[in-house]
Amino acid sequence: MLKLLETLKDSAESTLDSAASRVENVHRLISGYVGVQARKLRGSETNRSTDGNAAADPDPSDTAPSEHDASIYDVVRGVNREIGEFGTDVFEIIDDARARRSIDKRGDSSDGD
Repeated sequence: MLKLLETLKDSAESTLDSAASRVENVHRLISGYVGVQARKLRGSETNRSTDGNAAADPDPSDTAPSEHDASIYDVVRGVNREIGEFGTDVFEIIDDARARRSIDKRGDSSDGD
């Protein structure tokens, strides 16, 4: 039963890590799309002939939010890892306690012989 719980914990940890990566990728894609559209709009407002160049030239201010967003996902993954390690520690403690209890029971039964 303990191994099943530990497997479920590992699966949940892996799933959460994967989900954080997928959400991060989706947010980056949306951010990139919005950034391109904003550059196109700025380009058409300032100079209609530079629409193609505006989308090709990245605006350095547009990269800062995605770097900040990535750190948020890194925090989510870090917290997930810490919770997973805590769960692993709990399972090890339970497993050790079961082993000690099993040894104690065997010791008690041999004393009565």
